[in-house]
Amino acid sequence: MRILVTGGAGFVGSHLVDALLLEGHEVICVDSFFSGKPDNVAHHKDNAKFRLIKHDVREPLKGIDSLDRIYHLACPASPTQYQFDPVLTLETSVIGTQNMLKLARRTGARMLYTSTSEAYGDPLEHPQKETYWGNVDTLGKRACYDEGKRAAETLCKDYHEQYGVDVRLVRIFNTYGPRMMFNDGRVLSNFMLQALLGQDITVHGDGKQTRSFMYVSDLVAGLMKRMEVQSDDWKPVNLGNPDERTIKNAAQMVKKMTDSKSTVAHIPMSQVPEREGDPKQRCADISRAKSLLGWEPTVTFEVGLQSSIDDFKERLKNKPRMLVFTPAYLPEKGPAEKKAQQVMRQLSGYEFDVITTKIGSTKADEDDGTIHIHRIGKGNRFDKVFYPIRAALLARKLHKMHGHRVAWAIMASHGALAAIIFSWMKRHMPVVLSVYEGKISEDKLKRGKLLSPLYKLIFRRSHRWQVIGNMSQQQQAWLEEERHVQVVQDDADLAMLTKRTRELFQEAEILSSRM
Repeated sequence: MRILVTGGAGFVGSHLVDALLLEGHEVICVDSFFSGKPDNVAHHKDNAKFRLIKHDVREPLKGIDSLDRIYHLACPASPTQYQFDPVLTLETSVIGTQNMLKLARRTGARMLYTSTSEAYGDPLEHPQKETYWGNVDTLGKRACYDEGKRAAETLCKDYHEQYGVDVRLVRIFNTYGPRMMFNDGRVLSNFMLQALLGQDITVHGDGKQTRSFMYVSDLVAGLMKRMEVQSDDWKPVNLGNPDERTIKNAAQMVKKMTDSKSTVAHIPMSQVPEREGDPKQRCADISRAKSLLGWEPTVTFEVGLQSSIDDFKERLKNKPRMLVFTPAYLPEKGPAEKKAQQVMRQLSGYEFDVITTKIGSTKADEDDGTIHIHRIGKGNRFDKVFYPIRAALLARKLHKMHGHRVAWAIMASHGALAAIIFSWMKRHMPVVLSVYEGKISEDKLKRGKLLSPLYKLIFRRSHRWQVIGNMSQQQQAWLEEERHVQVVQDDADLAMLTKRTRELFQEAEILSSRM
């Protein structure tokens, strides 16, 4: 058959593409790379039956007139991704689904739409059956995803009833496995990464929240069965694993199976406002999947978790690298460089290429664990003057070797100019700017409103920026009016500063896939 898979370069989509090609089908993979990665399907590039198209499903897909099946998976699926651009998330679910339904109608293809267990919201029924209407906050932080999926289900129903489109619906519960993104905000990927890097395994709240985790191969088998079952029954089917466990238990299992020295640390929910609206319980009732599809999961949590840990271990051998621009660094450094170094040492899931100036008799290149220091200049007072151009040129050379996705500038000065020049060279690579201000006085804020043209350029060209300072709530509110600014109080502990900085990097990594 000729099969279209939207979101085919994502975590789940790429495993589905593997399975369909293994069965001998012709597969057209469509992905915008907002959350998917070309690397996930790169092993099929020489397969004559595989075609990869970069396309945003919010726009009609033209030039394809013959299809047998459409698996519509396209949509950011983790909180980090879908809350990053909530309008895009909602439009992908609604407009993107309508475009695929129109394509299915035009080609006569059968279409399977992947909805979500989030359609049930924070459920008042447990476990959740397909007949449950849900308990969803239409104005909550997760609404762009939850309500988008619910609206898309309605569209599928209406296209089936009004136009006769052969459509099927599945609601997917928590899924895990190889190719999960390191920094996607999903609970198991967070736990595995933290455990393997020796960091605290952070559990939000008391950890008594429950989830039921399904291994990705079980999900793919369920999707294919749902697509091919010969039935006029188009209504939703839950695909999940009813093996319900607490988040705290999952954290302890990850710690044990990675043989990690990490500590399971609890963070009050008040400190993680982005998790507002997380359901307290989640467990699939799969009675319908058993009777209609003859399907149920077969991979135990222990087996699936070990496979996922092995995948993370292998990929951590080549950690993502980040360019850091700072004219001053060890052995001489001020408060900003000192804090930046502390954060880099905590973010052991990355490697950093720090481009700085030469000082005295220091070596040109040094390694400090995951921090690689590259020095330019001759060690005199003119080094900072020529730093922006020299640093940008060295960054271009390093980028060819390591494929950086994000540039990080420490302070709005020569380093920020270098990052902006390099970003321009590389077609607008995302730039994160960190400004360490200490005590922010009223005079500083007044000067900030009258920035020189140079500083205006730096702040305007930085894709995300962070202000670390000692400020009043009024001052903080003034800064946070700008959506791209993250404000961190100067007295925040290192763990909190590291967490907030990681969030900025995650947003920048998402941005990099859109440029």
